[in-house]
Amino acid sequence: MKKTIAVFMTLLMLFGFASCKNESTADETTAASYTQQTEAENVTVDNGKAGISADDVTELATETTASAETTAENLPLEADPSKWTDEEIVAFYKAAAIRSKTKVKSTEYKNLREMVVNDGDGFLGTLVEMVTPILVSALEDSQVEFDGITGGYENLELSDTQSVRAYKSGKYTVVEMTMKDQIDGAHGERYSGTVGHAISVVGDLAEVEKALPMLEIGFDEAVFRLHYKNAKLKVKINENGIIEKGTWSYEIYITAANLYVGGRRLPLSATVESGYGTVDYVITVGGGF
Repeated sequence: MKKTIAVFMTLLMLFGFASCKNESTADETTAASYTQQTEAENVTVDNGKAGISADDVTELATETTASAETTAENLPLEADPSKWTDEEIVAFYKAAAIRSKTKVKSTEYKNLREMVVNDGDGFLGTLVEMVTPILVSALEDSQVEFDGITGGYENLELSDTQSVRAYKSGKYTVVEMTMKDQIDGAHGERYSGTVGHAISVVGDLAEVEKALPMLEIGFDEAVFRLHYKNAKLKVKINENGIIEKGTWSYEIYITAANLYVGGRRLPLSATVESGYGTVDYVITVGGGF
């Protein structure tokens, strides 16, 4: 039974993201990124389009130390967003995300849709099936709040997207993006990749061991596949260029094989021959949009 508990704890961490605390990228922002922020806040209107391109945000980062205060007058909100190029939409979203990171709070939600171990066979497979409703409930109750906007948006590029769209909704500008799928192994990076840039991903699963120091987890021998699908964001940006409401979401399909779990001080060990799970991941600002 001890070995079974150890496996359950590990699976909960892996499949439920319980070990992954979403943090604002504000803590990782470099001085250059701060300069980039101040320039992004001085976007101007030119012939009915946003006055910066995706490359301009970076190129102009070293050319200005403009005020970080933003007004509606120096944002491209008077123009018709439906006429912007895709590059301009991405650049506009990046500028809004950078500008919003010290002004909003985000809430993270997780929903475990499915978890199967060893094809549901044997004692371990049957027991996992029995306790899955408990894990589902635990994840639904584990909301996390953090400051800022999620994702490695400072590195977001049009090539990360499958589709982009911007339009007016009253006094707001709405930006919608669908990201290309991303596939990672056990040792990914939270803010890298098509989905990582827009929303953030699980990252390095070896961090689970830090959260469960009593366990030894055989990541080197295990085979993991984390497939991020249907990644989307939809945000409502006010006249001051701040993301007032928004929803970032994706589905993650996790498969694992040959996962060894052992106790560092206790004589227990077990191997999950195969397992898979599906988790819905959602982050909202202002109650979502």
